[in-house]
Amino acid sequence: MNEKTKSLLIKVAVVVAAVLVIGLVVYNNLFTSGALQRSQTAVASEHFSVDGMMFGYFYGTQYQNYSSVFNYLGVQTGTSMKSQACPYMSDGGSWFDYLVSSTRDYVKNMLALCEIGYQNGNTLTAEDKKTVDDSIAALEESASGYGYSANNYLRMVMGNPVSVKDARKCMELTTLAQKAYNQIMDSLSYTDEQLDAYAAENEDTLVGVDLLSYSFNATSFRKYDADSNPTSTSEEESAAAKEAAETVAKATDAAGFESALREVLKGTDMTDEDIDTAVASTSRIHALKTSLGEEVSDWAFSASVGNTKTTGEEGDTSFGVYMLTRKPYRDETKTRNVRHILFTKETYADSSKADEVYAEWEAAGFSVDKFVELAAQYSEDPGSKDKGGLYEDVTPGSMVSEFNDWLFDSARKPGDHAIVETSDYGWHIMYYEGESDKVVWRLTAESALKNEDYNALVEQNETNITFNEKVAKKLNG
Repeated sequence: MNEKTKSLLIKVAVVVAAVLVIGLVVYNNLFTSGALQRSQTAVASEHFSVDGMMFGYFYGTQYQNYSSVFNYLGVQTGTSMKSQACPYMSDGGSWFDYLVSSTRDYVKNMLALCEIGYQNGNTLTAEDKKTVDDSIAALEESASGYGYSANNYLRMVMGNPVSVKDARKCMELTTLAQKAYNQIMDSLSYTDEQLDAYAAENEDTLVGVDLLSYSFNATSFRKYDADSNPTSTSEEESAAAKEAAETVAKATDAAGFESALREVLKGTDMTDEDIDTAVASTSRIHALKTSLGEEVSDWAFSASVGNTKTTGEEGDTSFGVYMLTRKPYRDETKTRNVRHILFTKETYADSSKADEVYAEWEAAGFSVDKFVELAAQYSEDPGSKDKGGLYEDVTPGSMVSEFNDWLFDSARKPGDHAIVETSDYGWHIMYYEGESDKVVWRLTAESALKNEDYNALVEQNETNITFNEKVAKKLNG
């Protein structure tokens, strides 16, 4: 090779190398901006699709949903998800792989719903578009509050270059999916014969017993000296808890159970007030076979009313005692309808705002129309504020204890109202509308049948949905 030819090849190589470097820079810029991902489809159905960056939005949402439990799962949030093995992946995949698969399942379900809605002629209404606009406005306000543009805020939160336009597209799809879901669930109904047939085949999930129960913790029987130093051994404490459970188990009726419990608790370090609370809150539960555990379940579903049982072995730290108060039956309790306006403890330090709004409602004669207006204006419960604060077909035990106790008080009458404080949430202006025409077991059976039919319909519509794993895995993890 002569020097002239060699010089020419070197020059060509330099030019090619320069082109390659420029190409890599352009590629990197496209990736950093999200343009490349937007040009590629991650998930697609017949009439809808989610591009790579929209998938990034849904991935980021899944990440945020899991973030509160990552510490408990041993996940290091400051380290790439791609470098951390996930115990829930049978093939040894990473937490990034797990979140991608979770996102894939969510998006496929969403697109299946969108296709069902498409078949029903669904489109985004002006009201739907306003809801999306309001969500974008709220996003922009949050970003501004932290000193970011909305696009930069999304990029930071999502871990990928997601833009406001990407977020809007995703919100529009979820809105369409939610509309279809509501239509499906509202359209499903079942005859009494169908519900009875389901109940006959699923007694374990619909037939239950009534029980009194209490759990004794060994530490409640700890002894102390004058300087508050423990003087009892763990064996002694366990033996005392076991004896307490066995003493209460000698009772032959509910009154005797509660009386014996009171006497036993006087031997602990509990105050009289604590004992009153414990006895008053002795669990009076309607328990299904599947919720009790095999040992207690086998006993409860074959025992006679008034029979008792204890659980726990010598040396344990906890001992349970149970009394059967009603043999197996389907729960015929009528569900109830209630309205509430929530003032959370995160927003308010006390009940003064709830008192003020309650007074405004009182001045309007406690009318339902005024309540609906006030709920829309003040309630911090997103699940009910747009429905005038209404929850229909509420079952016993499905709400937090203070809410539940007020709603299912045996003296409760339609039209009753009050302010109820719950330790978990805050202050609720309550309005009791009355009993529903549905009973608990039928509502449970109906819900189960709806879920079965809904899942079958969605699975049918997921059949032709495609997923491009390569596009999804280009995301930052």
